[in-house]
Amino acid sequence: MSRRFENKVMVVTGAAQGIGRCVAERAAEEGAKVLIVDRSPARDDVVAAIHASGGTAEAINVDLETWAGCEEAMAKAQSLWGRIDILVNNVGGTIWAKPYEHYEPKQIDAEVRRSLFPTLYCCRAAIERMLPQGSGVIVNVSSIATRGLNRVPYAAAKGGVNAITASLAWEMAERGIRVVATAP
Repeated sequence: MSRRFENKVMVVTGAAQGIGRCVAERAAEEGAKVLIVDRSPARDDVVAAIHASGGTAEAINVDLETWAGCEEAMAKAQSLWGRIDILVNNVGGTIWAKPYEHYEPKQIDAEVRRSLFPTLYCCRAAIERMLPQGSGVIVNVSSIATRGLNRVPYAAAKGGVNAITASLAWEMAERGIRVVATAP
């Protein structure tokens, strides 16, 4: 197994299951110190699994749909390990899949809050810590659903993630921070 993340600090949002959990566990296997950020109690199972494999991980339960929650998560990583090298913005996901005319305004708001604001706020909170160190990587998890059916609010949110990624990549490139996205 490669140790490419040796002595790196990685924050993974939405890390209690699925893609986020796999990323966190694999990064820890490869030497990263991982902060698991998730509201699900399953976050503690991920930490336990990483510890059982000899890795380093801690968890935090915050609301990533708010600036305060994102700031608290990044502050915890920095206070635990002194830095943030990698942020994986994985939290989000479709809540409802139906024709757009059937969405209620509160459902539209919920979809956008869940899949756009965590990335927007976590990027901001992380770069505040990455800029002084002159390095860092932000990986934003987008989706091919930006061109999907029956998920207009989610598609809009993930389109916003794509825009954040492109704009922030240009802003940060000469300052030592890479910003990229993946679209499963």
